[in-house]
Amino acid sequence: MHKNKEDPEKNSNDLEDWVFGAEIAHRFTDEAEKHIPDYWKVIELTINILKDNIPLDGFIVDVGCASGNTLYYLYKQGFKNLFGIDYSQEMLNVAGKNLSKVDKDFPSRLFQSETFVQNMIFNAIVCNWTLHFIQERQAYLKAIFDSLISKGLFILTEKTLQSQIIENQYILFKQDQGLSNEEIERKKQQLEGILVPLSVKQNLELLAKTGFSQIEIINARLGFVTFLCIKP
Repeated sequence: MHKNKEDPEKNSNDLEDWVFGAEIAHRFTDEAEKHIPDYWKVIELTINILKDNIPLDGFIVDVGCASGNTLYYLYKQGFKNLFGIDYSQEMLNVAGKNLSKVDKDFPSRLFQSETFVQNMIFNAIVCNWTLHFIQERQAYLKAIFDSLISKGLFILTEKTLQSQIIENQYILFKQDQGLSNEEIERKKQQLEGILVPLSVKQNLELLAKTGFSQIEIINARLGFVTFLCIKP
């Protein structure tokens, strides 16, 4: 995954690259609500799909689990074989604290990794708002595909390339969440080269190339698109 790297040639006035450190980890939900359209709607949709199609004893992993919101509500629905992956140890520390409130052993099922953990087979894999931070997407998707059972579900949400019309509407969305123009521009600059979006068409082609036989768009708003994929 992309990570922040120190550059000795940067001066104090330069913006640092975006990094999911301790500061972001402790306010992640607020950050997500202000910057991700349909954040809670996508989590609810994800949970409903899994609840209707995956047995409660099925194995599910949330890739880029962040502070654990999706895992928390999946547990509340009765799922117990839940796992999380994130490259940020600070984020996993927060997730572990949150999830230990419902299961004291939950932190042992959270893994810090820049690559997909390929030592288990899953009924479903969730990867919401994460893949666009990963450089080697094809290899990462292949690892996900190989870790799914036949007919297993893969739910992916990505920020996609936005036209100027949609980007303007996205800025209005952020302003409605209380963000200033300075805050919006600062984060945009920090994410340059860190979050690399593809077009919807490119995402569909990448998923098909990986081997998924059924790919559907199940939610889309202001360039943020959720795909439901099924392994043959």
